[in-house]
Amino acid sequence: MSKDNKVSFIIDSNGNKTHAIIPIDAYQELLNLQTILKSSFDLNEKENYYFSVKGVNASGFPVGKRSNPSFMINKGSMISVGCAKSLRQQVIDIRNLLIEKGTMSYDIKLNCYILNESYMTTSPSFAASLVSGNNRSGLDVWTNKDGYSLKDSGYGPHAGGSGQSDKTDATDDENRDFST
Repeated sequence: MSKDNKVSFIIDSNGNKTHAIIPIDAYQELLNLQTILKSSFDLNEKENYYFSVKGVNASGFPVGKRSNPSFMINKGSMISVGCAKSLRQQVIDIRNLLIEKGTMSYDIKLNCYILNESYMTTSPSFAASLVSGNNRSGLDVWTNKDGYSLKDSGYGPHAGGSGQSDKTDATDDENRDFST
């Protein structure tokens, strides 16, 4: 490294580094990177994920810990009318409660339910099962605009380094509180 590319430091009276002096070209690159990051990503905005199945389309976003996120299904999302016989009872109970409370209503033209307000579920798998009417691994089926799944984006048990498979995601709901 030539002397011009060397980083220097200003040190206070206690010997602590307080400032770095970097070459101007490195500074310009940092400014350019900062501009790119600001224009491409709003930190206050949640990244939406999408799921389409059997003629219904839903969107939402993960909330909470990357290793065990809850999942918010966005208002206006479509929910399948039919339910598989194998669908977990907890999902059926929540579907019925959402209909009863008016949180989702039947759209005769689209032949599906529509969420009238956003709804928080306990996991991406619970959300996917609610939308599709059958059991699903939410880490695999919810994808962002670039086609990356929640699992690809670093969500799920593997995010915490637990070494568990994502099958845990689909069954953890049985031990969680589903009250609204």
